[in-house]
Amino acid sequence: MYRFGFFCSMSDNSLSTNRTINLNNLNYENVEKKVSQNAKELISLLEYSKANEYPIFRLGNSFVPFISHKLFDMGWLDKLAPIFDETKERLKDFDTRITIHPGQYTVLNSPKENVIENSLRELEMIFWLFDRLGINDNGTVLIHGGGAYGDKVSAMERLIDTIEKEDWLKERLALENDERVYTADEILDVCQATKIPMVFDIYHHSLNLSEFNPKDILATWGTKRAKMHLSSKGDGKFGNHADYIEAKDFFEMEQMFAEDIKEIDIMVEAKKKEIAIQRLKEDIINSNKKCS
Repeated sequence: MYRFGFFCSMSDNSLSTNRTINLNNLNYENVEKKVSQNAKELISLLEYSKANEYPIFRLGNSFVPFISHKLFDMGWLDKLAPIFDETKERLKDFDTRITIHPGQYTVLNSPKENVIENSLRELEMIFWLFDRLGINDNGTVLIHGGGAYGDKVSAMERLIDTIEKEDWLKERLALENDERVYTADEILDVCQATKIPMVFDIYHHSLNLSEFNPKDILATWGTKRAKMHLSSKGDGKFGNHADYIEAKDFFEMEQMFAEDIKEIDIMVEAKKKEIAIQRLKEDIINSNKKCS
């Protein structure tokens, strides 16, 4: 059985872990309301995932809105303890792997020190949240490599230096190849140098090609279960994801990782989310029938 999962919310947003507020309305009452709602809907999403045998789910970045912002009062976290405690207890009912993918502004190789400081703060608070909710170390926190800043070699070295200097990052951090700057081969080099896992994104790879050994990517995960991203080309601007997954994209990934594919957690990054997984599974079954 293939191990699929989706991200943040249902496709119609009827359930979401990403309810947030406007920064201008940042106060404890509003934060408590959104955290309570996100936590409640997380459990409903995990119940859906369990019923449909989706063993991986990505938490929304705004589960605790603005948790790393300078205007967020850290004292609020103590007041939110009952919600965290209840959520932690409920999470024990599920064997779902929970991950998170901070946004594009979380960059560890910027030449601007304040950007790196803010990014480290964001990651620190996400790590804290995962620990607080009792999420084990399979709960990876994924970011991209960052920018090239006119000198990709120096930028990669800066990324490695930041990770090595901030050794705590290795507890949960993983890196992903992107569609514009860092190829799979380049991110693999960084992950091998820092001994952190690599999440392979096959759509990004199709837009930013390189050569690598798939076994080397799997090896970066050590004893943890590897995680990959699956999406298809969408309409509009470069890099847009489609509503659904084209079966050929899945079979290309399967061909690359061969017999290991059923042991990999595959995050489906399609706009139709859970509906896209259902359609993909049907396409796989129908394709296999044709081949038999």
